[in-house]
Amino acid sequence: MPRKCLFCPNPVDSAEHLWSDWILEDLKPIEPIHIKFGKTFAKWVDDPEVRIKCVCQKCNNGWMSAIENENKPHMLAMMNDKPTLLLPTQQKLLTRGAILKSMILDGSSPQRRPIPFYTECDRTGMKPPSRAPPVNTLTWIGRLEAKAFHAGLTNTLGGINGIPKAFQGCVVTIIVGHLVIQVLTMHALPMFATNRIRPVDKPGAWDVDLL
Repeated sequence: MPRKCLFCPNPVDSAEHLWSDWILEDLKPIEPIHIKFGKTFAKWVDDPEVRIKCVCQKCNNGWMSAIENENKPHMLAMMNDKPTLLLPTQQKLLTRGAILKSMILDGSSPQRRPIPFYTECDRTGMKPPSRAPPVNTLTWIGRLEAKAFHAGLTNTLGGINGIPKAFQGCVVTIIVGHLVIQVLTMHALPMFATNRIRPVDKPGAWDVDLL
């Protein structure tokens, strides 16, 4: 049975770039790139053109490509460490693009992750006309002193009101040039479905275990 596109019922017949062509063309990485899945798998790749076959041509060349093109101007500036003012519409675009890459990374290896974290409802909700990010999703951006490339995914568990493992989370960290983007999505048990889950804010540097 052919594998189904992450975002629609069509069969997989296209590969999505983890880092878009325009990113690679601008930054021209020459060092190996680090890709990490949780605490059990990590590798360095010499070829920066990482393509993940998990979508169909209609999605990849349609609404997914539109998100890439809309994010390109302000992402290029931040990647190259230029001061950038993000308007609310651009913040939403950047968030959608980051969540999209998170879903691609999450669904990249059915052998290693036979059940993706993001549900079919999460993924199809990203498409037009709804364009809705998954509930209980937070996105942060940051600046890195030196240029780098990195893609990492980590799962996490937590308790609510004394109930252990009441929610599970997926943390994705992507670094392109000087731009760092981190996405956190949390799924809770049905009894906490109406709760608005937020991580505990801690002062200081980011948790290196989530990178």
